[in-house]
Amino acid sequence: MKSKTALVCSALVVLSLFAVLSMSGCDNRSEVKSDAVVCRLAYTSKGYYAPQFLASQKGWLAADGVIVEDVKLGMSAGIAAAEALVSGSADVAVMGDVPALIALAGPRDCVLVAAYGGGENMHSIVVGDKSGVAEPADLAGKRLGVQFGSSTHGAVYLYLEHHGIDPATVQLVNLSQKDLIEALLSGSIDAFAASEPTPMLAQEKVPGARQLADLSGLGNDYPSLIVASREFADAHPEAVRAIVAGTRRAVDWINADPDAAAAETTLVTGVPASLEAAMFRKMEWRVRLDEQVTRSLNMTGEFLHRIGKLKEVPDVEGRSRPEFLQPQVGQGRRES
Repeated sequence: MKSKTALVCSALVVLSLFAVLSMSGCDNRSEVKSDAVVCRLAYTSKGYYAPQFLASQKGWLAADGVIVEDVKLGMSAGIAAAEALVSGSADVAVMGDVPALIALAGPRDCVLVAAYGGGENMHSIVVGDKSGVAEPADLAGKRLGVQFGSSTHGAVYLYLEHHGIDPATVQLVNLSQKDLIEALLSGSIDAFAASEPTPMLAQEKVPGARQLADLSGLGNDYPSLIVASREFADAHPEAVRAIVAGTRRAVDWINADPDAAAAETTLVTGVPASLEAAMFRKMEWRVRLDEQVTRSLNMTGEFLHRIGKLKEVPDVEGRSRPEFLQPQVGQGRRES
């Protein structure tokens, strides 16, 4: 009996010690979490934002004292990320040039951190077989689908002006990018403008669909951009640098092995890997914040303001923060 009692007592002591150690461990984890900076990163599930979601999946956004929480916005356009940032639902977000201009001119004070991708031929106009559109001038009187507030939306206005077409003569139809192909297939629109891979997908899925033009040669390289809340960036520069460092690693990987990067990207976007790889090769992937980026944004902002599509042109140079592209002292780059 004594032996049995001693055994029970020993077991209770062990369990008590285990419980104490477990609670101590929980307290340590809570302490680490409470001390860490949480950075909410907003992005949509499109290949243009692959550097961020690939970096997140691979742990490349990790940094001491920083926890990056993904704000996943599904198959939407960059304007959704701009809205998340301006509304306070995110601290950092990635988007195209027009959403970035909207965010930088918005009520929440935001700053431009970096560009990481782009390419002047990333947007295209695709027309239906029975649209009757053979040249740019034929778009007058036609229904052209495009997602309002997107980078493509701004590019369409540049394209129409370049070809001397009054935008008022073209019926622009506001559609999310995921609905454009179905709308063209059903005949509810005559044409659409979108970024890749939607134009390539449409030509595979819609009989007779063809590309009328890409929206290149208009003086804009349509940069993909990282934008942050100024308050967050000032308070937590180490978190913003972690986003930039992770993005740079993913960009390096895309450049080195676009097929491997596309194979993982398709798991997020649902787009065939071959089309994602083609899109990766079509674009320029490089982390930067240079004169070319600011010049492109200023040109687009001034144009959209002139035609009444942007209320205010933000001070792009004044809101640019190139210091975030430089690692902190003692912070080296890790190899992929």
